[in-house]
Amino acid sequence: MKNTKHRIEALDGLRFIAFLMVMFYHYLFIAPLQGSIPRAYAVEAFSFGEYGVDLFFLISGFVITLSSENRTARGFLIARFNRIVPLFIACALIVFLFSVSLPMIDAKERIGSLLYSLSFFPKIFGKEYFSAVYWTITIEVTFYILVALLMSLNLWDKKRLLVCAIWLIISYLNSFIFKNALLSTLLITQYAGHFILGIMLFELRTSSIKPIHMLIMLLSSVLVYNNMVKHQLWIDSFNVHFDHASILFTCFFLIVLVWIGSNISSLGVYYPLVRFLGAMTYPLYLIHADLGFWSHAIFERKWWGKYAFFKEYVGYYTMTIIAILLVFLIAYVLIKYIDPIVQKSLKKFWVSVGLYKSANAKL
Repeated sequence: MKNTKHRIEALDGLRFIAFLMVMFYHYLFIAPLQGSIPRAYAVEAFSFGEYGVDLFFLISGFVITLSSENRTARGFLIARFNRIVPLFIACALIVFLFSVSLPMIDAKERIGSLLYSLSFFPKIFGKEYFSAVYWTITIEVTFYILVALLMSLNLWDKKRLLVCAIWLIISYLNSFIFKNALLSTLLITQYAGHFILGIMLFELRTSSIKPIHMLIMLLSSVLVYNNMVKHQLWIDSFNVHFDHASILFTCFFLIVLVWIGSNISSLGVYYPLVRFLGAMTYPLYLIHADLGFWSHAIFERKWWGKYAFFKEYVGYYTMTIIAILLVFLIAYVLIKYIDPIVQKSLKKFWVSVGLYKSANAKL
């Protein structure tokens, strides 16, 4: 059964919730633990915000499968390029401008890192990511490439269950036995469970439930849980401990949350706002970590010493509020004013070079 609707309204809202989880994890949990701001500002409950990334990947498995429906591999890649690349470049440039305004930052090193990261795969060149959050974009882009390859081989629509089963088996073997870095990179085996679960949730929405669906979902859940536990083991090194049972509950809660969201038919009058917030999620995610660092570094390294007023009245909570307001303002401007112009221009470009039939076509 084909589904011609390319958006599930509630999932836009879930994406925004996932971003809020990650933002508060970075601002008021991991930043204090890693010494970017005083440890006293750490809110241990925000440790679970890291699992917003897991929620992103679960949603992506569903949404990308939906997005691929009734599209060619070329049309799918063009749509993904339009969605990912322009805002990625814009946000990277914004982060660069903010970062070089800080004392003790090497502009030459920053621009070199930026250029390598614009490839989405800087590790191939032996370089680190320009931003700490960019590794997740690499995972996403790898997933898009795998889907497009399967689409071009006519395996994505016809053999999707078989493909997911084989991918799952390979991921199990690599996660627990082989632990091969190249295989992990090429087939994103560490996060395959997330994407496969999203794909299965899409299958459940568009076809009757079969035992194979449930088996694949249960086995995929183990991979997701295993990845979440790895994160907690790292958090344990900061002397912050949570029972693994709570992580298991969180794992299944996130899966059920995506299932519920994918089955909400409409948000009614609230959807325009939810859709806009969902659209803002991508630039918000791309810039929040670096601007969060900038918001306290600019005071600590420059403004506290230069202006006595700031030293007396601007504390770390105020800096966090400044960072939140700043990233939301920038994301709002990008989505409201810049991205629509870019998308319109890109559609005309793809038509002009013969890669798309009409500028009015759905991309």
